[in-house]
Amino acid sequence: MTGSSRKLVHTLIFGITLSFMAIPSMAETQDAVDARQKTFVSMADSFNSMKKLEDGRDTDWDTIKTMALKNAESISSLPGLFPEGSLEGSRSKETVWTKWDKFEKGLVSLETAFEDMSTAAEAQDAKALKKAFKTADRSCKSCHRAYRSKW
Repeated sequence: MTGSSRKLVHTLIFGITLSFMAIPSMAETQDAVDARQKTFVSMADSFNSMKKLEDGRDTDWDTIKTMALKNAESISSLPGLFPEGSLEGSRSKETVWTKWDKFEKGLVSLETAFEDMSTAAEAQDAKALKKAFKTADRSCKSCHRAYRSKW
C-alpha cells in the first residue's frame, strides 16, 4: 500500500469513527425518552394536585407556589431531553424536531404559565391563579395535539 493509500484509509477510518461517536447510543436515547416522559408525568401530577389545593376557601398558597416553581424549573430541562434520534420508542411526533422553534415556544409558554401560578399564589390572588391554570391547561392540550401521538 502506498503512502497516499494508507493516508486515505486512515482518514476514512477516522471519519467513520467520528460519525459513530456523534450518534447517541440506543441506551442514551432511551434514557432521554424515559427522562422526558417521567418529567411530563410528574408535571401533570403536580398540576392536578395544585388544582385540588386551590378550592377558593382554604387554598394552600405556599404549596401551590412551590409546586408551580418546580414545574417551571422542570420545563427548562426538557429541550435537552429531545436529542436527534429519540423519536423511536417515544410518544413524540416527528414534528417536535421538524418544527423545533414552535415546539420550544410551547414549552416557554407553559413555563411562563407556571411562573404566573407561582406569582399568583405568592400574592394569594385567586383570580390570577385561575387564569394561570387555564393558560397552562390550554398550553398542555395544544402541545399534545401538535407534538404527541395518541398511541
